[in-house]
Amino acid sequence: MKKTLGIAIAVSFLLVVLVCSALGQQTLQWKSPTCWTPVMSLIEADKNFAKLVGEMSGGRLQIKIFSAGELVPVPGIFDAISSGNLESACDWPGYWGGRNTAFELLGTCPLGLDQYDYVNWYYHYGGKELYNAVYGKYNMIYFMHSVSPMESGVRSRVPIRSLAEYKGKKTRVSGKAAGYVMSKVGLAPVSMSGGEIYQALQLGTLDAAEFSIPAVDFAMGLQEVTKFNATPGWHQPASAFGFMINKGAWNKLPDDLKKAIELACLANNAYMNSWYEVKNIDAINNFKKAGVQVNRISEKEIDSIEKFAWEFVEKESKANPDFQKVALSMFQYMKDFIVVREYQDPFKHGRIPKTLPNIGLK
Repeated sequence: MKKTLGIAIAVSFLLVVLVCSALGQQTLQWKSPTCWTPVMSLIEADKNFAKLVGEMSGGRLQIKIFSAGELVPVPGIFDAISSGNLESACDWPGYWGGRNTAFELLGTCPLGLDQYDYVNWYYHYGGKELYNAVYGKYNMIYFMHSVSPMESGVRSRVPIRSLAEYKGKKTRVSGKAAGYVMSKVGLAPVSMSGGEIYQALQLGTLDAAEFSIPAVDFAMGLQEVTKFNATPGWHQPASAFGFMINKGAWNKLPDDLKKAIELACLANNAYMNSWYEVKNIDAINNFKKAGVQVNRISEKEIDSIEKFAWEFVEKESKANPDFQKVALSMFQYMKDFIVVREYQDPFKHGRIPKTLPNIGLK
């Protein structure tokens, strides 16, 4: 009897161990909305990131990407993650500038960081901690997962060959910083979702629009409704994107799955950043074949725009401590990195600024 009881206890213990082990290895499935529709190739970074997480977790964490509006309207994504109604989402920080202007810098900044500046700053100059400090105020953890290169500039129905010809053009602009600077050079900024741009240009509601890099713009069909392109994209030298996670959902993850997310973001940065660059080759050639005329704003005129860009940075730094912390770190990196750009000339990435904002840089 004692022997039988002992065997029963041993079997019960083994079953408990096996069940606990199985529970520890259970598959987690997260629904993650994105800010992009399928026609916007920015969504490819989100899809590739989700794929990497699945592979690095051995299938234990599966992230399903839902395109813009499919699961929740884009403006509602922020609250959905902050409140915990959804575990995670893929975003562009600039869309949340109305919540906190610090998000403006975390997404892009006129005449600011370029594509690989963002990577340098994020991983080696305190950027990662600042992303989490800002998103952390809204109950989130954040990882930057890709950065697209300089945007196309302004695509327009009529030629824009100088700052003077910007004046009066009703132009779709994203973000307060870009809107501020563009209004200073005479454009009439219009706020509009990416999905509305094509029709607004087609109907003449807009004279011009900026959205993304050539590869994304071409996939959206903007060559069909604009025949002119004013470059360079000084308003967005780069755009950083990432993965926002509700803190409660993050805290429930075992350490190995947390590490899988972190490493997937690192790998996605390496892969997608170069993917964007290479996709631009065909896109630029295809815009040429479509008869789009490219006009460049002069370097002298770009230098003159600096004054307005730094006005916005200085103004917001005084108004918002979060903005000031991010700006101080970001522009200190820019100042310190000038010596590298000068040393690497002419084989450098990014522009050497003629001036910098007066925000207490060392």
